[in-house]
Amino acid sequence: MERIWQDLKYGVRTLRRGGLLIAIAVFSLAVGIAANTTIFSAVDVFMLRPLPYPESNDLHIVYTTNRERGWNEVEFSIPDFVDLRERSQTLAVAGWDGAAFNLAVGERPERVGGQQLSSNFFRVLGVQPALGRGFTRDEEVVGQHRVAVISHGLWQRRFGGDPDILGTDILLDSEPHTVVGVMPEGFWFGDVSDDVWVPLAISGDEYRNSHYIDVLARLKDGYAWEQAQDEAERIAAQLAAEYPETNAGNGGRIITLHEEIFNEGFQVGTTISTIAVLFLLLIACANVANLLLTHAAGREREVAVRTALGAGRLRIARQFLTEALILAFVGGALGLILSVFGIRWLVSLMPAWFPRVNEIGLDTRVLLFTAAVAMLSAVLVGLAPVLQSLRSNTVESLKEGGRGGTAVQGVRLRKALVVGEVSLALALLVSSALLVQAFINVRLADRGFDESDILALRVALPQEEYPDTLSVVAFHEELEARVASLPGVIGVGGTTILPSQGNSGTYYSLPGDDINSDLDRKVTDWLDVTPGYFQALDIPILRGRGIEERDRPGTRPVVVISETMAERHWPDGDPLGRELVFYTFSAEIVGVAADAQIASVSLTDRPMVYFSAYQDDDHALGYAVEAEVPLATLVESVRAEIRAIDPNIPAYNMRPLKEIIDESLGGDTIMAKIMSVVAVIALILSLAGVYGVMAYSVSQRRQEMGIRMALGAQNRNVINMVLRQGTWLAVAGIALGLGVAFLMARGLSFFLYGIDAFEPLTYGAAALALFVAGIAATYLPARRATRVSPVEALRVE
Repeated sequence: MERIWQDLKYGVRTLRRGGLLIAIAVFSLAVGIAANTTIFSAVDVFMLRPLPYPESNDLHIVYTTNRERGWNEVEFSIPDFVDLRERSQTLAVAGWDGAAFNLAVGERPERVGGQQLSSNFFRVLGVQPALGRGFTRDEEVVGQHRVAVISHGLWQRRFGGDPDILGTDILLDSEPHTVVGVMPEGFWFGDVSDDVWVPLAISGDEYRNSHYIDVLARLKDGYAWEQAQDEAERIAAQLAAEYPETNAGNGGRIITLHEEIFNEGFQVGTTISTIAVLFLLLIACANVANLLLTHAAGREREVAVRTALGAGRLRIARQFLTEALILAFVGGALGLILSVFGIRWLVSLMPAWFPRVNEIGLDTRVLLFTAAVAMLSAVLVGLAPVLQSLRSNTVESLKEGGRGGTAVQGVRLRKALVVGEVSLALALLVSSALLVQAFINVRLADRGFDESDILALRVALPQEEYPDTLSVVAFHEELEARVASLPGVIGVGGTTILPSQGNSGTYYSLPGDDINSDLDRKVTDWLDVTPGYFQALDIPILRGRGIEERDRPGTRPVVVISETMAERHWPDGDPLGRELVFYTFSAEIVGVAADAQIASVSLTDRPMVYFSAYQDDDHALGYAVEAEVPLATLVESVRAEIRAIDPNIPAYNMRPLKEIIDESLGGDTIMAKIMSVVAVIALILSLAGVYGVMAYSVSQRRQEMGIRMALGAQNRNVINMVLRQGTWLAVAGIALGLGVAFLMARGLSFFLYGIDAFEPLTYGAAALALFVAGIAATYLPARRATRVSPVEALRVE
């Protein structure tokens, strides 16, 4: 123990004499450790910890599949869900459907998110209300379903934590619901902002071909996933035999709940981010190892003297390793401080609704990880000087001015470390360049509509107050007219789904085809829109007309189709006046609109059909308000106009359309920002490594360069000699780095839009940028070499 204490004291004194060199080493390690701690804090919460439900590994999601229809993960119909729940022996099965409600409490209506749940949902999930109870089987029956469980947050926010809340009636979409339970604080399932849960009302006459129920299942004791999967397929086959018209070809697929929440794209992103910060740590360790080799070279005579006085090589190696541990400890402590800011930055990139974001932070597991990374760093950075000390030549080192084989070996090791740094930096640089370019492509892509100066909002009308199509249409017409009359408003249009908020598909066929035949029916995206929609979003009508005021209840159904659909079915003809056939009606084509990527820029080849919202009873619509005044000035005016029509209808999600689109690109944005920051840090560290090696090389060869200049060498000759060495280091690192970049690009393809993962220009530009930066880092030591005095060099020799 005393020897260890002596090593520590001696190591601290030695490192303190290192000055700026040691400070740079500590900061390099701190940055690498902080980056790894930051990413691990998120990976631990999202990927390593179990979900906050009892025995969460037993929780699964069940999907309907159908190879012929291209279904891989499709929801259940209510009848299929009921049959699965009753027939399954391996699974406890529950169902849910997303929902939202107008909550009327006091004078301020509020739109709240929630879900419709089967009566056994909380039991299957393993979480019960903290107050009151969940739902009973009787409450699944239509007419007896008007009860509700509310969140702890809503209970506190709107009801002041009233302990007598149970039994209280609240208005949801103008219908009274009795509060029967309050969930525990922090509970979430699906969307963390959900506040209200009501029973899934089952009437018994639902369609088997209407798939919208998500299915949660828990493995029963004694059964394995494989048995449950086989049973799901078997039950699907039974239903296909019993109901061939709707279920033919259907199968079942079971995935874990964790896999459902943190899907493939998320897993790929976390894996790439983890690899990136690991590369950064390796670059930092290589940099610090180089600095320690330089520091150790200055102590070569000291080590030789200690060896000559009887210190064994293992004793010397232990001293170097102790110093590396001290560096790692200080770097880890500083890295922990830096990671506090890193975690805050990372959390700020994520949307507030994303599950478990609030759990990211420094805790015992993260602290232990940081300690482990610091220990690993100590081994990595201490290995180089330890190996060099074991191969040192005591006799040569004791010679005045001697430079034996150890110095040569040290230079080789330094160069190898720099080549490794440059290669990893290039891989990160290429990856970040690909992601940034893909993000720019997505953000600047021509979507076919104008997103600028658009205020988006949504309204939802309760069925009780607006029971028929005429009352619904009257509300929407008045809303459009009132908002359109506001100063600065250019146009107003409503739609079932605003841009970048998802898509909705339906089957259709052409006249003469059988829509019930898999061979004849086709799939298209669809929207209900109001007359002002195309003008508000600046979507051109190429032929015919758009949706107009005359397309009202009682008139013949009409549709406007996209250019893609027109070219697909009538490439040489005129689609106007033709019909499209849907399940329960047919509609006349009255116009052709330019293509617009409403759901996503990646869905460029999907046809679109626009129906008239006035020919349907769309109780919930999103609105796009085009304005020539600052959008913030319209918010209260729009709310006031809606209150003037019906004070119980809240406008919600009111914000610029540009924000909605930016939010939909959240995953791409996060990846691009993380990789860019990591790549910039890696570039700086690798260039510092190039500079350090070349500066050390120049210092080792000062006499040689002085003699060359004394014998007639010009400054440019000396500069070129040093630059050649730096060039070879950069070229070797770039060559190796291109191979690493190719391997990383395979994983990046998931996030890339409008650019190939192996785009030559991107690789070439990144390699050229790194090469130029490397030469620049070499130039300063090269200039310093020309300042060697020939007279001093000759005097030393």
